[in-house]
Amino acid sequence: MEATISPNGGSVRERRGLEERFRDRVSPNSALSRKTVSYQGNRAAPGLRWMKYKEGFSRSLVDEFVSEFRPAAVLDPFSGIGTAPLVAAGKGIEATGIEIMPVGALVGRGIAEAANGLRRDTLEGAASELLADLESDADAHEYAFPHVRITEAAFPDETESAIAKARMFIDAVDDHATRALLDLACMTVLEDVSFTRKDGQYLRWDYRSGRNLRSRVHKGRIAPFAEALGGRLYQMLHDVDELKREYGGGRPEFIIGSSLELLRETPEASFDMALTSPPYANRYDYTRTYALELAWLGYGQGDFSKLRQSMLSATVENKPKTDWLRDVYGEDDALLSKAFRMYEDQGAVHEVLGILRQRVNELGNRHVVRLIEGYFLEMAVVVAELGRIIRPGGVVIMVNDNVRYHGEETPTDLILADFAERSGFVCENIWTLPRGKGNSSQQMRRFGRREIRKCVYKWTRTNG
Repeated sequence: MEATISPNGGSVRERRGLEERFRDRVSPNSALSRKTVSYQGNRAAPGLRWMKYKEGFSRSLVDEFVSEFRPAAVLDPFSGIGTAPLVAAGKGIEATGIEIMPVGALVGRGIAEAANGLRRDTLEGAASELLADLESDADAHEYAFPHVRITEAAFPDETESAIAKARMFIDAVDDHATRALLDLACMTVLEDVSFTRKDGQYLRWDYRSGRNLRSRVHKGRIAPFAEALGGRLYQMLHDVDELKREYGGGRPEFIIGSSLELLRETPEASFDMALTSPPYANRYDYTRTYALELAWLGYGQGDFSKLRQSMLSATVENKPKTDWLRDVYGEDDALLSKAFRMYEDQGAVHEVLGILRQRVNELGNRHVVRLIEGYFLEMAVVVAELGRIIRPGGVVIMVNDNVRYHGEETPTDLILADFAERSGFVCENIWTLPRGKGNSSQQMRRFGRREIRKCVYKWTRTNG
């Protein structure tokens, strides 16, 4: 029997109402797995394996939906390393990816360059010259890695020297495609040659860095820069021919920026498929996780903060964007007003928020309340824009997770389905993975273990 009160003694009436409304749309899908809805499915995929960018889904998932619906134009408003645009464009479909993290956009553009026009022999020659240059006595101190506070002491001294030489060499390469691939190769090995390791929402540090650390992490052997870079360049050269076969059917458009700004500039009814996985409301700060890569791209200390605040609110450090959205759209914009109403009228969101506000002094971080407020307000804007951009009969396929804070489950799948149906879609399916994810050890100790749904949604745009 379903609980009639929440783990904190609050009401679950609104959440139960949503569950009843969408009950017949929620069903397990045995064809889905963690591998298909995450980076795991791309670990061995040519091009996509160059960067361990875990925020995304597999090319097999994209291929399945693109092959089934045969769209003329595909959009991914949170495109990561560009899996959806690359697969779609490879089939000759017009494809666009919007991504605020420049790290992901650089990978997508690099794969597209390799698949569409790059000369393998040119890259091979430049790669050999770069690796030879790393052994030289060149003075490259002007090209030293541009550290920010979070990256200081990330590399051994000899690696710092090699990185500077690589940066100096790349700066002198004239051919755009070759320079882009060399730049990408260097960026993708930074974690391997550093004292850091990506670990969920954190950047873990090896004690050998000399930083003042709480724990003693040892990541094992740290490869010299030339060795790691040589391995990546060999992998790239090996992948080029396969990339031309897989993604050589067309070049997707990659736009770096926030969907909260760029979607409003997209013409009405210009796509018949959106295939995406937005950030989850799970507290991950991607500017911390990808700090080395962002610093490589020239992001300074102030740029990190600006980028973090510009991203969809998914971490406790995000500030409210209500006033910013009004500035972007205009105070009286009809779509923005509609999105705000969708959020304000969404009872399940406010049911959760009400309980968490009452328990705010018990939360691990009181800004979780602000996170949930911002996430669903901003996703209401995104969903409303998709309702304007997707052509009648078109579909949205979205990968997302539900979340739980302080024992209170927030049914992201059902809340976004409500937003979708108020934006001109019919929520046809909420496919759940056969196995969900567990809550944190802290929550399990207090509230018990309960799986949280991991889902893929299908919304179809009505003709009205």
